[in-house]
Amino acid sequence: MSLFFKWIAVIVLVFSVGGHWAFLQGIAWTTMLASFAQSMPLTQAVAFTFDGKHPCQLCVVVQEGQQAEQQEAKLKMPEKLLLFLDLQTLAPPPPPLPGEPAWVLDTTSTRLERPPHPPPRAV
Repeated sequence: MSLFFKWIAVIVLVFSVGGHWAFLQGIAWTTMLASFAQSMPLTQAVAFTFDGKHPCQLCVVVQEGQQAEQQEAKLKMPEKLLLFLDLQTLAPPPPPLPGEPAWVLDTTSTRLERPPHPPPRAV
């Protein structure tokens, strides 16, 4: 497998588990910390960045995106489960008609020859 396809697989995996939101949140925190550190001491800038009371626009976008994905996942969950339930296979077979045998032996799948003697050895 070439290196290109490996990177594509990694990117698809990261997006499928929501890693893109973590990446964007990291960019938002870095930007906020740099912005706050220009106008206040570093300890106060760190506190403002991570307290959740002073979100930037990117933080709001990330939070809304995560909530939208969670709502979408909640809405799609029952549909996925219904794909496995086939109501026709869950119903019992209809009863046989009067005069019809309740079962019929399928002779096409029976073997007529005897098994090999001696039995084959395991490989």
